[in-house]
Amino acid sequence: MSLAVMASCVVKGLKFSGSPMSGLTRQSWMLVVCLLLSAVLMPGQSQASRGNDLYQVEVPVDSQGSSDRNRATSRAMSEVLVRVTGQRQTLSNPAVKSALQKATGYLQGFSYRRDEADGQRQLMLVTQFDEKAISQLLRSNGLGIWGGNRSTTLMWLAIDDAGRRQIQSSGSPSLLSESINQVFEQRALPLIFPVMDFDDNLAISAVDVWGLFSSKLTEASVRYGSESILGGRLSVRKTEKGARYNGRLMLLFRNQRFDASVDDLSARGVALAMADLVGNTLSRHYAVIAGNSENPILLIDGTGSTPAYAAAIAYVEGLTAVRNVMVKRVLGDQLELELTIDGTVDQLSDSIALGRQLQKLESNDQSVTGSGESVLHYRWRGR
Repeated sequence: MSLAVMASCVVKGLKFSGSPMSGLTRQSWMLVVCLLLSAVLMPGQSQASRGNDLYQVEVPVDSQGSSDRNRATSRAMSEVLVRVTGQRQTLSNPAVKSALQKATGYLQGFSYRRDEADGQRQLMLVTQFDEKAISQLLRSNGLGIWGGNRSTTLMWLAIDDAGRRQIQSSGSPSLLSESINQVFEQRALPLIFPVMDFDDNLAISAVDVWGLFSSKLTEASVRYGSESILGGRLSVRKTEKGARYNGRLMLLFRNQRFDASVDDLSARGVALAMADLVGNTLSRHYAVIAGNSENPILLIDGTGSTPAYAAAIAYVEGLTAVRNVMVKRVLGDQLELELTIDGTVDQLSDSIALGRQLQKLESNDQSVTGSGESVLHYRWRGR
């Protein structure tokens, strides 16, 4: 438990009155409450986050005229395609370039709203694109599709400003961290900064982050439950046109390390470089590419009731990798499904692991039937 949390409990001078458990001493009550507060205030343990609708984007537009709307729609579709694939190079694909010239054909609907900031009113075009049409475009051109349930990245960033080094925390936002959060949100890449409380400061120092020491970053990240760890060291140089940054980035993911350099970039340039490193790396692991399909068997326990049965099937049908679901058997509270999937069974398992609806059972070792089908075994936990 964080000493900061314990101190907070004591300083506030909690008062207690009689209760069914009045036999407890005041000190015992304080310890119970402190433990509860510690659990609430500790960083989340979830490894994944469900992003906003990948297919809805807002972009600025000059007017409600058709020519302005068409140009804005093309920009919005570009953003959607980068979100869904995880990679900016998607926009270089010839078929994608052609589709962007007819972006309105992929729209489900649009609306307008006014965005007021710094005393200025900006007209915004709110677009909703057709998920099936976008998916068909990507699948037919061999491009990957990355679902909305995504692994959360933890960012350890050390900044050197005129010889003073410090770690960027979630509680002290800066112009750089705001740019990073904005770009990652646009790309639908869940990101968190460390809280840098007593526990964090005990586990890691600015020297460790500046050195990009993999072992120290990994150890300090355990409490956050993130399997994607982004490290960075940046020196800032002030200019008339704003701050410029130089340094290095490093991503730890699935026991691999990926490095990138930062050479005289603006805050937004740094944010884009970070998002590219994370998006390119994670999408290569999670994005599903249409090709040779597989037909694994999925066993789901705990689906004895009609609502649970229907909800489990609906959830599986909504997984990005799943193209078709066929019920093979219902035995007691166990549901047996035969799936047709794009990508691999490992990708399907990783996608399921990012959510909370299915709990992997100990017997789930991806066994293989006599006919060569992979068998996955889970328990339904509900939505």
